[in-house]
Amino acid sequence: MLDVSVRTARPGDAEAILDVKRTAIAELAASAYTREQLRAWAPGEALEEYRAATTTDAFQVLVACDDGVVGYGVLNTSGCRIEGLFVHPLRARTGIGTRLLGLLETSATLTGCRDVSVISSLNATGFYESREYVRIEDRRREMDDVGLEFVLLEKRLSQ
Repeated sequence: MLDVSVRTARPGDAEAILDVKRTAIAELAASAYTREQLRAWAPGEALEEYRAATTTDAFQVLVACDDGVVGYGVLNTSGCRIEGLFVHPLRARTGIGTRLLGLLETSATLTGCRDVSVISSLNATGFYESREYVRIEDRRREMDDVGLEFVLLEKRLSQ
């Protein structure tokens, strides 16, 4: 992971961010969800939404880069909530997710958050639990008329 830098995302990163998310869902979440669920969950034409997220103070979007974007994380600054954290499967389990999560938690603390929450996919719940997140409840979301199970977790931040 030493060759990876982290920076604030720019509007031009939106396509690469979406690619990381689509690929991570298709490959890393396949052990926890059916093909139908993966198709429903994978983002469609959300390019403008992702571009907009990089230009507003409502979200902090970080990207991990080497020759391109290999991971990203999103903090909803007013909601004290991690909206997404995805790493490309070829770079999974190399510390990129841990680094992005730590930076998002630091940002949350600096914006006054006492706690941070995340709605995690089933395959990523262990990752968060190993980083002191506590399971609060199971959640179900409907996407394209397909039900998907997720887990709400929270962490108390150091003040």
